[in-house]
Amino acid sequence: MTQSPEIINCAALDEAQLAKLRALSVTQEQAEFGGTFPDSLETILSGVDGSVQGFCFLEKGEPIGMVVLKQAPATADWVPGDAVSLHGFKIDANWQGKGYGRAAFRLAVEAAARSWPEATQLVLAVDAENSAALAVYRSYGMTDSGPVYSGRIGKEHRLSKALR
Repeated sequence: MTQSPEIINCAALDEAQLAKLRALSVTQEQAEFGGTFPDSLETILSGVDGSVQGFCFLEKGEPIGMVVLKQAPATADWVPGDAVSLHGFKIDANWQGKGYGRAAFRLAVEAAARSWPEATQLVLAVDAENSAALAVYRSYGMTDSGPVYSGRIGKEHRLSKALR
């Protein structure tokens, strides 16, 4: 069954939705690589110049996941100046395995293109051992830069996709 969540900028969430978003969780391993929901919300709140935006995935008005998108100057040094970088993409543990990740990723790519129309590509880093995430990203046309890099936690792939 194909799932179809909605996407909304976290700035448009009401207090009840924000509280529910903060209460969502992922596995310990997922949190190690992509942070917790409260971590990601803190990242969004720290991006006061518009270079960081957060988006929430909703199912029937209820938060089920989120993503953080960044553009320079908030990006890592390996991110090209014409790119939007994707961070902390996560679906609550209770909603995983039901097709929401794939649908939400498509929405995240669309949000990146809408939020920064001048950007030409989307980039991300993903744990080299996260085969499920790699499969989702590659199924949406993301290509690997080639080598596996030593990242913050361990080995990671760096992927990119044209936005236009």
